[in-house]
Order: sequence, then structure tokens, then C-alpha cells
Amino acid sequence: MKTSGSSFRRVAVVLGLLFIAGPAAAQGVENLAALSAGGHLVFFSSQYNDSDWKAGHLIDGSPQQGWAGQNNGPQAVIIAFRNKGLAEIQDILINPYTKEDPSTWAKDVEVQVSTTYPFRDFRSVGKFTLKKEGNDQVFSLPQPTPARYVKIRFLSNNGGSYMEAGEIQVMGKLLPQAAAAPAYTNVAAAAASAKIEKYTSQYDESWAARHLLEEDGGRQWAGKSAGSQEVVIALPAVAQISDIAISNYSREDPSTWAKEVEVEVSSTFSYKEYRPVGKLSMPRIGDLHTISLASPVPARWVKVLFRSNHGGSYMEAARIRVYTTDAPGGKTVAQQLAETGRAVVREIRFASNSAVILPESGAVLSQIARLLKEDPKLELIIEGHTDNVGGAEFNLDLSRKRADAVKRWLADREGVSEVRLATVGYGLTRPVADNGTEDGRAQNRRVELLRK
Repeated sequence: MKTSGSSFRRVAVVLGLLFIAGPAAAQGVENLAALSAGGHLVFFSSQYNDSDWKAGHLIDGSPQQGWAGQNNGPQAVIIAFRNKGLAEIQDILINPYTKEDPSTWAKDVEVQVSTTYPFRDFRSVGKFTLKKEGNDQVFSLPQPTPARYVKIRFLSNNGGSYMEAGEIQVMGKLLPQAAAAPAYTNVAAAAASAKIEKYTSQYDESWAARHLLEEDGGRQWAGKSAGSQEVVIALPAVAQISDIAISNYSREDPSTWAKEVEVEVSSTFSYKEYRPVGKLSMPRIGDLHTISLASPVPARWVKVLFRSNHGGSYMEAARIRVYTTDAPGGKTVAQQLAETGRAVVREIRFASNSAVILPESGAVLSQIARLLKEDPKLELIIEGHTDNVGGAEFNLDLSRKRADAVKRWLADREGVSEVRLATVGYGLTRPVADNGTEDGRAQNRRVELLRK
């Protein structure tokens, strides 16, 4: 049978479309990073300009437009999905191509994910090396991984003067039943009326200290020497702050980038009654390096003490952000443990009649891991509790398996030593509400943490 040329072309086009879009569409997988799909950048270390080399070109779907950082130093971008949704991601695609010499194209890359905030709780899911070829290069995660934010760290290029890349795609699917993203506010933003109260020095107006409070872009701060110096930020009002994030990137040599930093806060005076809240040692990567406090503290003034850099002639940094965050469900795990030695954690959720932890649980599990890392002496007993559906023997076994699953998550995914974690299951024997109602049964299905 003969096939006309036009019919053949129609068949070829249909088959081509099925090959390209069919399998992904059938599985519900899409490029969640795409601007057209609601993807957006929540942080980038730098961009050469805000036109033909802006960071937004990394996710705009245009092969003709690329991104360039202001130099070839290691730097990062952080991608969020539509409505800051929680997703299950499978593959990262990067095309390093730009219209400039391939020596500028990104080479070594690290991928990190967070299920909570774009400034904390990131964990690495792998590193890979891009070939000096202008095509999509695929990094497949070992297993589908929950993520609300994806950080791409561009660690090196092929020897050129700038760090450049063309497109980033994050292939996965949104989890429509996931809890809403935890809320956060940068109270140190110039746009929110924060201001620099004091600074030790600034090189000149093009390197002004006020740039530390601006949006991401082209300008940074430089002190007149590499010596220890301070910057004091006046917040618009007293705020309960939970995190301080600093980007140490500068368009000059990475040896000038700030390294050792101390942070102090005062809620009463701009010049006294400060108390220390944390220290930070920042590697030579233009990223949001974060001090996360075990519990929020009141602050009206935030003092950042830049103690040392990486060996260069000036002290330089790009951004300082001071965050307030929402604690879903009232008191945080840290507050509960501090007050009573016990914490009820209802945000850890499991598949029905199963010990499989649902992806939306990652946020609170990361918080628990952070507490353990901040306090090396802290040891916890993980208790599993259930409702009465299914009988005593079934629920006792299920509660034990769920407690063990939490321990495994903290050990395998968060790097917590197993010797600091014990588990026990109580099944239906310790209800806190009436099992005769659905609301009561929901309250009884819980994980509790007990300080040893």
C-alpha cells in the first residue's frame, strides 16, 4: 500500500509527538521549573545584567537566551514550583550551552533539595559533570525525591572568565494533597523598610553597605580591607527571627568573599545589650549560607560581624536576609522539648494502614534532624501511636513499624546517628482523644518524641 507524502508526514508528526510527550504526560511528569508551568527563581547569586544574561533565562524555555554570572566563581540558583508546591522529582536536565565560548559553560554541578524553606534544610542528592556539549544532559535521582525547592550549585566551568549555562529543567509531578508551604518573611529587606544602621566601612558608593539589603542582582558590598568589621541592620520593628542567611558572593575573586561570620541581636538598643545567636563558616560558594536558630528570638537590630575572608585584600558579601517563619500547629518541636521534654508531632504522616512516610512529612523531619545536629547531647525516644481501627495486635505492630520508619528516615536521609534514637510502639493503648469520632482518631494517630 502506498502512503501519500502528506499522510506520511502527518503520521510521522503524530508519532513524534507521542514519543516526546506521551510517556511523560501519561505518568503526570512535567518540567516543574518552567516559567510557563509556574516555576520561578527565589534566589540567584548573580547575573551579568538584567537583560540578555539574566538568571531568569535558565527557566524560560528559550534556547537562544542564556545566563551568565558576574565571574566564574562557584554560585547557586534556587528554583520553586508553582504556588511553592511540594513535588516528587525524578530528573534534572541542564543544557550548558550559551552563545559565548564553551570555556565559560558550567561544568561541575551539585543538586540539593529542601521540602521546607528556600534558605534552610537543603540536602544534597548528587553531583554530576556536564559535557562541553550544547544539549540537554540528564541527571536522574536514585529514587523519586520530595522537594519544594531545588538548588543548583554551579561549582566550576571549563576555564573561562564567567559562569554560564542555558537551561535547567526539573522533571517531576506536584503532590496536590500536600500541606501548604510554610510561610516566611525577610524582615531585613530594603523594600520592607529595613536599613543599615551602622557599618565599619564601605569601599565606595558602588560597593555600598546598603546593597546587602537589596534584591538579588548586580551589586554587592565591600569593606576597605580584609580586616574584621561589622554591619548593623535596623529592622522595621521587633520581630521573632528564626534564621539569618548570608550570600558571600562578590563579582571579584572568591578569595575576597566573607568566610567566618558571627551574628548578634538586640531588641532594646542599637548600640548595646546584644546577645550572640550563632556563627557561620561560609565556603567559597555564592549561596544562601544560613544560621537557623533552635527557637525564634526577638530582635530589633541585627549585628553581623564579618571576621575573616578567604585570603583576599577586601571583605566582600552580597546579601543579608533575616527571616521570620511560621511554626505550623502552634509550638515548634524545639519549644515543646524545651518546656516539657516531650513533643507531639502530628505533621509526620503515613500512608493509610502503612509505615510508609508521606513526602510532606519531610519538613518537620528536617527540623527534628536540625535540633539533633545543633545539640550533640540530645537523644530521643520515638514513640508510635495509633487509633483503634484494626484491633490491638495490628496497631501495636503498625506503631512499632512507624516509629522505626521515622528513625530510618532521620538516619538515612538526614545523617543522624542511630545510637541517639530509640523506638517504641504503643499501638492504641495511649489515646489522647475519643476513638469514637473521626477527629479523635486523627488526634490519636501521631508520633511523639521523648528526650532521653
